Amino acid sequence: MDRTSARAVNQNTADRGSDFSVPAVSRQPADALGPRAQRTIARIVEATREVFLTRGYAGTTIDEIARAADVSRASFYTYFPTKRDVLLTVGARSASDALEVIERLLTVGGTRAGLTQWVREYFTYLDVNGSFAFAWTQAAHEDEAIRSAGMKRHLALCRRFGEVLAESAGKNRNDTVELGLVMFSALERAWSYCHLYACAVDRVAIERELSRTLWAAAREQPTATSACR
Repeated sequence: MDRTSARAVNQNTADRGSDFSVPAVSRQPADALGPRAQRTIARIVEATREVFLTRGYAGTTIDEIARAADVSRASFYTYFPTKRDVLLTVGARSASDALEVIERLLTVGGTRAGLTQWVREYFTYLDVNGSFAFAWTQAAHEDEAIRSAGMKRHLALCRRFGEVLAESAGKNRNDTVELGLVMFSALERAWSYCHLYACAVDRVAIERELSRTLWAAAREQPTATSACR
């Protein structure tokens, strides 16, 4: 098949704004795909998430993704030229889902109980998408194109998360990227350890402690404002 015919597969995410766009590539234009093809792509994307969770980016092969998706290797290549392209597609969808969860913080983040509820919701989001965060970090060390595309999207999410946290606390802050980045890191790492130490730690208690951390961080006035952007 001709690789030069590839075009963006996740136009819906690209339409949300340039900060959340991603140069994911499919072998066929998105508007040319029928329901069966869309279902196959969805299976491949879901299988990629599952394999990333256990194998990481470097340890994941196209054969493993195809087996998990119950498709042939040829079917995988029908829609994605490389493992890199399916990673970028997973990332675009993950970012879109994350943004929806972040925006809901505006309605619940003003109370401790609401913030705890939101952390629980974000952990549920990570149950589906958390594998991508760690797979992308691994891939970004090896692939400059992935790092560049993903960094822009990630920092846009960090900025929005920081803005929403500050707004929920009634604060006006100019370090929202840094606030969002640190709080995302705490959430993702704690979620990862909940999976790794599943029999030894209480997930509900972890969620509660994280909500306290977010509550305090959102309400602390930073003393330093310099940044390199």
